Amino acid sequence: MHYSDQTQRYLSGETFSNGALITVDKEASPLVNRDDFLLQVTKGKKVLHLGFVDHLPLIDEKIRQGKWLHKKLIDNTTLCYGIDINQEGIEYIQKEHHIDNLYTLDVILDTLPQALLDVKFDYLLIPDVIEHIGNPVAFLEVIREKFKQNTSKIILTTPNAFRWNNFLNVFKHRELINSDHRFWFTPYTLSKIVTDAGYKIDTLGYFEHGRLSRRQLVRKYLLDNYPLLRDTLIMEIEL
Repeated sequence: MHYSDQTQRYLSGETFSNGALITVDKEASPLVNRDDFLLQVTKGKKVLHLGFVDHLPLIDEKIRQGKWLHKKLIDNTTLCYGIDINQEGIEYIQKEHHIDNLYTLDVILDTLPQALLDVKFDYLLIPDVIEHIGNPVAFLEVIREKFKQNTSKIILTTPNAFRWNNFLNVFKHRELINSDHRFWFTPYTLSKIVTDAGYKIDTLGYFEHGRLSRRQLVRKYLLDNYPLLRDTLIMEIEL
């Protein structure tokens, strides 16, 4: 997605509008699964995966089915480190699955270990984390300060506020959400917090978190032609 000069002025705060109309690219990328895209981008690279643990009760089954993102990254990259605040989850993964290069770390409060600082990472991957953070701008500012010397780019992923299932649930008078989420992001609001935190946006695209069955023809048609209805936003940014 490429923003117009006018939208760039909105993002920077140079211009204000109480009714800014942001045009979304109709011609989006082909309908691609989130993990497939992340593996394509990071293949053969050095990656630091922030928030890698996922939900502890699901890890064994995800690994068995080949669906746990961190394991897929390990198999796909030259080097993959993981950091997470979930000490219980990390200890379990190390004990039961013998995975190395994992760090229990609060990136906001803790000092980064030298072992991380000594590696030049191609990507810092932050998938589906930002919506859990109470102050996402402050979080991204700290990330930028701590990793700007040894990381080339950051990839953010987050659920899309305009996703198709959200519209369906409106007609059922309900909201379906992870109870730990603080925010829903649109393309513009995600771009706004990233800009406020001092980053430059390289790319922004629309993806599906899962895979569509062959019988979901109507949904596939809508997602192909109206990419803003897709599940997930993925943004690549420069520090």
